[in-house]
Amino acid sequence: MKPLSRAAVAAVVLALMGVGAVHAVTPAFGELHREPVLPEKQVVLKKLLFAAGLMNAVYLGINDLVAALQLAKKATDAKGLSAQLFAVMVGLQEKPAMLRHIAGEIRFCEAWPNFPVGFPDSPEGCDPISREFEIMADHIEKLGIQYQSTSLATLKKEADRVVFALFWTDSEKIRTLCHSILTFIRMELKEDLPFEVFAKPRP
Repeated sequence: MKPLSRAAVAAVVLALMGVGAVHAVTPAFGELHREPVLPEKQVVLKKLLFAAGLMNAVYLGINDLVAALQLAKKATDAKGLSAQLFAVMVGLQEKPAMLRHIAGEIRFCEAWPNFPVGFPDSPEGCDPISREFEIMADHIEKLGIQYQSTSLATLKKEADRVVFALFWTDSEKIRTLCHSILTFIRMELKEDLPFEVFAKPRP
């Protein structure tokens, strides 16, 4: 086999250098010129409608638990109130997983322009709505309902704490965030929604 001429060797070296230069320059060039890619509108719409349905389900489920607990607070028997507090604890077991699932569906959509955010209750500013649902999931998991007491007064105090934590905190947040999502669909995605989320009367 005849050795390569100097010209051929030079051509090969230059070609290899060119390939290296392409690999070295292309990623940086791509980073500088990469445009943010928004999720498709129809995908965002479907995910948000699905998430809104889940929000309404969690909202109504929590309110049903709270309503039953409010009735049980009128009992004169500690055993009955203890049993209802236990029922609330059992009824809440799947709620954190549902809230985190909602957070995942919403997180996908939050890159869309003018997507609403959560509540201005932090020095750092408003959290994303997906983060708000994660916070609620953590809150319910750590609620630690104490149903074991035999003292009616102690159980009523615990029932008051649970009602406030669930209805006046988490449930109201879910209702407000769901309204923000539906408003975004109407105002930003320009979709007509011929329905309103059902809301039970306050206890």
